[in-house]
Amino acid sequence: MRAARLSDLQRRHRDAGGQLADGLVPATLTLAERLGAAVREARAAHADPVHAARTMLSGTHPLTVKVVDVSRRTHGGFARGGARIEGIGDEAGRGLELGFQNEHLLATRDGETVATTPDLICVLHTDTGDPVTTEGLRYVLRVSVLAAPCDPRWTTPGGLALAGPRYFGYDADYLPFRQV
Repeated sequence: MRAARLSDLQRRHRDAGGQLADGLVPATLTLAERLGAAVREARAAHADPVHAARTMLSGTHPLTVKVVDVSRRTHGGFARGGARIEGIGDEAGRGLELGFQNEHLLATRDGETVATTPDLICVLHTDTGDPVTTEGLRYVLRVSVLAAPCDPRWTTPGGLALAGPRYFGYDADYLPFRQV
């Protein structure tokens, strides 16, 4: 009886599985595993874990900052808001603003948009390389912001309709990833 139920379940979801395979970004779990290993290895070697993450993601490092203001509210089941962060050390006096809706979606540096969804905007604890979620952003926390390219399928008209900045209500067009 159990085998019959599994077969029926498999038949009913066969088409959904095909759609899922077409829509998934290949090797994301492998990349996540490799990224975690690179950060752990950098920490163990007393090297820069943020640099390890940047290298693994083929990303950029727009700014190392401290969080000076966070504004968030829950609306429609999502944590929405923004963070204002300011440069430290050699980057003192420079600013970065993040817009988020559960994920970091828009980064603006000194008034210029430098990264948008669907590209990845990653906020990492500067000392440990641990990810900092939108809920984890706190006043005076020192973080490093990275930008990394998304899978090219997300930059198609269909992909941008599902995950571009305008989908999330931002008055900005997708800014193709570039080394900044």
